Amino acid sequence: MSGKAAGRIAPATAAHIQEVARSLGYRPNVAARTLRTGTSGLLGLVVLDASHPFYGHMLSAADDAAAGHGLALTMIQTRGHEDTWEQRLADQLSSGHLAGAIVCGERLSEGSPLRDRHDRLVFVEVPEPGMRSVVLATAAAAADAVALLASHGHSEIAYLAADYPSAVFASRVADCADAARQHGVTLRTDPRWRATFDVESATAAAGRLLDDGARAVVCDDDLLALALHRVAAERQVTVPEDLEIVGVGDLDTARLVSPELTTVRLPATSIAAAAVTLLLDALAGRETPETTTVEAPLVERGTTRSV
Repeated sequence: MSGKAAGRIAPATAAHIQEVARSLGYRPNVAARTLRTGTSGLLGLVVLDASHPFYGHMLSAADDAAAGHGLALTMIQTRGHEDTWEQRLADQLSSGHLAGAIVCGERLSEGSPLRDRHDRLVFVEVPEPGMRSVVLATAAAAADAVALLASHGHSEIAYLAADYPSAVFASRVADCADAARQHGVTLRTDPRWRATFDVESATAAAGRLLDDGARAVVCDDDLLALALHRVAAERQVTVPEDLEIVGVGDLDTARLVSPELTTVRLPATSIAAAAVTLLLDALAGRETPETTTVEAPLVERGTTRSV
């Protein structure tokens, strides 16, 4: 059950032992293994906000992937505060409490205590130079979203932004701005069109954006897109005829509204599996690619017009 059976016992015998262990409800004791080997059986997952549905999916998928290797998972929230989450993670790695960690949507600060932990970290969506990363093809999806809206005759696209000091959101708006330049479209941003994910903040920012005459909007996140969808309905602004909306995430709620939300799909299960595999290979000292790419396609639904 230690994962060291290869070459020591026959594969059929190992499979039989594992099947019997499962039938008896056996689970490896992570604390005992840590004492015996000096290596923790616990992985960290660093996320912006555990209350966000996407990160809930990530936690579930990563925990399933880790459990398949007899490991457990714990979560650290950044809340956009690099000075606290980086030190917390560094302390847990240094103490041996965590074997390694997956960092979602954040970059390291210049003097980060984590910079010498490159062999125990994997970054997701926002690659960290010189460290292992799972890269999402969101730049291509942003280009597809801008091209779609431009093809519908929009010369301006408004951007409803997430109001968090997180690298992932800076990366998303930068990708959208690059795509807008390539298509000769103006991407409009405004500090008043920024919001956190709570309902009051998101709907207030959505209202200000509509007050300013936006007709085509790309949002940092599905939660913001759904807030805009709601405000448009309250104001009797017809979607998609008078307002086109694109989100990011493809949360389950994206299909619970009418019309359903056009969005960029972030496949949490594939992302988590790729990140856990990359981290475990690194911890085992195996050769790994520096980056692994996961597709993030644009999913066209009812909040954008069909051509």
